[in-house]
Amino acid sequence: MEPIFHIEQLKRIGQFNMDTDHFHDFYEIYYLLSGQRHYYIRNRMYALEAGDLVFINKNHLHRTTGGSHLPHERVLVNFSDADLAPVAPGPDWMNVFGGESFLLRPTAHEQGRIADLLHAMLEEQREEQLWSAEYTRTLLLQLLILLERIRKAKPALVSPEQSEGQRRVYSIIEYLDNHYSERLSLGGIAEQFFISSTYLCRIFKQTTGFTIVEYLNYIRIREAKTLLTQTKWPITRVAAETGFESIAHFGRVFKAITGRSPLQYRKQHRE
Repeated sequence: MEPIFHIEQLKRIGQFNMDTDHFHDFYEIYYLLSGQRHYYIRNRMYALEAGDLVFINKNHLHRTTGGSHLPHERVLVNFSDADLAPVAPGPDWMNVFGGESFLLRPTAHEQGRIADLLHAMLEEQREEQLWSAEYTRTLLLQLLILLERIRKAKPALVSPEQSEGQRRVYSIIEYLDNHYSERLSLGGIAEQFFISSTYLCRIFKQTTGFTIVEYLNYIRIREAKTLLTQTKWPITRVAAETGFESIAHFGRVFKAITGRSPLQYRKQHRE
């Protein structure tokens, strides 16, 4: 994978909500400088305050909404494994933080150190001085080490907010995560949770922004991307292993979500 490092500071005065979740092949750090936001990570909702930091792992569904909290300012950092490779201290860094996504609530002193590193990266990106890319990588590594130290020192990470309806949807999500490779139907899923199909569709859409089918397709394509890059299985087997009943349907859904055919995706990542 090519390096994709990008850092951006943005202040929004008006309302801003992401309508649906999304995921991507790179890591994301979201640092809230001011305001309040709601952040959905793998369809758990976290209430962010100024100074909070969210780390989103590769291929984890996420989105941010604001409700009535205006305005807000944040810094967003995107980076790939390739960005870390030249400075990573060992192979463990190729799966940052063990593949977890999480919310940190740093102390005022820790917030100052995080902000200093982020502003240094923003300055390097703006000015493009000698060895700027290399220096920015070292700043990124410092930030990740600092976040890991903060994370390990906390007695517990900040927990997601949970209403009764959200807890039910979280259980449905876990069921889909564990059974995506099987033949699933709305009626069968609703029966599994002793609710009606109509109620299932309504609460799932309200909580996640997805329909059941949309979410299931995202899970299946996420897993298919892993199989395409980590195995030599034929496309037909990848489709079958991820719950698609036909190669044609698999191809259509894969291209709609990734913008590429399964073969194009495999070829690009192997190159």
